[in-house]
Amino acid sequence: MICPYCNIGIQVQFKNHTIIPYIWDDEDCDYGKGYELKNGLCPVCGELIIILTDGRIENNRDGIEIYEFGAEFIIYPVHKNIRDLPIEVQGIYRKDFLEACQVLEISPKASAAISRRLLQHLLREEFNIKRKNLVQEIEEFISKHDVPTYLKESVDAVRHIGNFAAHPQKSISTGEIIDVEHGEAEWLLEVLEALFDFSIVQPKRLDIRRNKLNKKLNEMGKPEMK
Repeated sequence: MICPYCNIGIQVQFKNHTIIPYIWDDEDCDYGKGYELKNGLCPVCGELIIILTDGRIENNRDGIEIYEFGAEFIIYPVHKNIRDLPIEVQGIYRKDFLEACQVLEISPKASAAISRRLLQHLLREEFNIKRKNLVQEIEEFISKHDVPTYLKESVDAVRHIGNFAAHPQKSISTGEIIDVEHGEAEWLLEVLEALFDFSIVQPKRLDIRRNKLNKKLNEMGKPEMK
């Protein structure tokens, strides 16, 4: 299965198997239909996963057992908005981004607050921009000459949606939950994905391709690419 948190193919050791009958075929309650509830931890990221499976059940001397498995559902976490985040994005970046996705349907305000905090973290760690607040950091980012225009415009929009620019004092603590207009929380996720691709994903993939090419050049006795 694919972990709903880290998006990596995994094998989970599930435990706490609980059978929940919902209909019996006979008065003696020997056979019927029911659910199996089980849980386990992702071996990669350690997060909890809960699975619900329906099927046929039998009530025997060992207790109620499920013997014909049907459809299987992940009931926790509830990830309606999880995106296909590239494997190159890991650590706190991945954790915060997926958390912002998880709460988007429940609370756009909370999702936007997590995304703003992550945006500030990205600007500070990947672009070495450290100012008094997020608004000032965005202003410095859009003044950079080595950043594509589309990315500058995307990040600059964060200052204007949700009346963010009108409340610079709120941006001192980017985790603070302030009013969010329709679409802001989802736009922040789009901006973060673009920043991940530019600052993390593409450089790492380019390094891999360069290393492979240099290996071939070495084998041919030619100088490496700089």
